[in-house]
Amino acid sequence: MTARERLLALAERPPADATGPWLDLVAGSPGARGRLQDAWQSEGGAGGYDGILAVGDRVEGLVPDLVGGANLRAFYRVDERLGLGGGETVLDLACGPGTLTRRLARAVGRDGLVIAADLSEPMLARAARSTPFACVDFARIDAMDLPLRDGCVDALSCSLCLHLVPDLGTALGEMARVLRPGAPAALAVPAHAPGILRPFTETLARFGQARLFGAGDLSGEMRARGWSAVRERSLGGIRIVDANAPA
Repeated sequence: MTARERLLALAERPPADATGPWLDLVAGSPGARGRLQDAWQSEGGAGGYDGILAVGDRVEGLVPDLVGGANLRAFYRVDERLGLGGGETVLDLACGPGTLTRRLARAVGRDGLVIAADLSEPMLARAARSTPFACVDFARIDAMDLPLRDGCVDALSCSLCLHLVPDLGTALGEMARVLRPGAPAALAVPAHAPGILRPFTETLARFGQARLFGAGDLSGEMRARGWSAVRERSLGGIRIVDANAPA
């Protein structure tokens, strides 16, 4: 089976459009998600985001641990955090321009499947152009309403998405539903600055109409919802959280 055929078999509903480089699996209109999400929906915003991630991807192996290199590598090396050995079905939620998708594709190999999903069409267009792996297919998906069957995903990556969803609990519930019980998830969310700088980041969050996370905010919410083996660490302005789906 091709990656497209495998993805269609996992979808809960038929796509609104299956003729392009990605399946459109968004039900109706998700509505406005704020200024920052609007930026990612534009060509310029997608290009800028792509450039930032590309720089980190090139230098992550060169940054010493003493200045945060270990956590920078953790952000990019999601395949290692998920413990992928080959053949898994992985959901790369908020895949953006495909930076992490490519790492996941190499890890699952020809027998695996990576579902590269994003709400932004410009992001998906960039990902589709830069990710020439037969084991990858692309889908326009809303994190608040994942159009996949229960327990069909072996692992999940979700980087820099949850600060934009209207309801964190709903998004976490959807992730838990599509993951098989106990399956690993690797998450990353933007964080508040500590101490006297926090009012500055709070102002930025209000302007961008996005949520920033303090220490323990995301990991605590996940523990309360039954996720296990929850681990959180800080990467400057990003909090990295790894966990296993509720059993």
